[in-house]
Amino acid sequence: MAKEIERQYVVNTDHPEWEKMKATLPKKRYVQSTIHRGEWNKLRVRLIEDMKSGEKSAAFTFKVQKKTAKTGPNVRDEFEWEMPTRVALYIMIGHGEVIKTRYEYIHTDGKKWELDEYEDKNKGIVLADIELSTENEKFEIPEWVWQETTKEKRITNNSFTMHPYQDWTEKEKTWFASLKKRK
Repeated sequence: MAKEIERQYVVNTDHPEWEKMKATLPKKRYVQSTIHRGEWNKLRVRLIEDMKSGEKSAAFTFKVQKKTAKTGPNVRDEFEWEMPTRVALYIMIGHGEVIKTRYEYIHTDGKKWELDEYEDKNKGIVLADIELSTENEKFEIPEWVWQETTKEKRITNNSFTMHPYQDWTEKEKTWFASLKKRK
């Protein structure tokens, strides 16, 4: 079992460095379905393709959310297993899916960020996650990373499956656009 300690932010895709930077980063394509949503837990299946090598894999993940402070990171116990892609495809039948390209970025402070650029029904959403070793770990925020959305339930893979960005109201889209500014 691993413990996941994570913070999430909105990426300002209008920043002049965004397009140049993402073209140089390692990336993988994810197609994922949440197959169970409990109040504090979820089961997820992912198909993963390395965009450079073409290598394909699949994973089954069980996450158990921990209660944390409103201003703190999300903390979860996470169990993950590799699985045959054919089995993953069968399990995903009938479940909504989220499609995204994940870029890996190492910031100047040495911390790894995962940048998720959503596709298909969620095109227009780009998020940055950083996994931490402790809840109080210090880190630098890149200049193209804007407001934190760690505790925002409207901005999760689960919510994107049930209420994709393409179906958001103009009010919801305006709210999301407002997050592309520094506080």
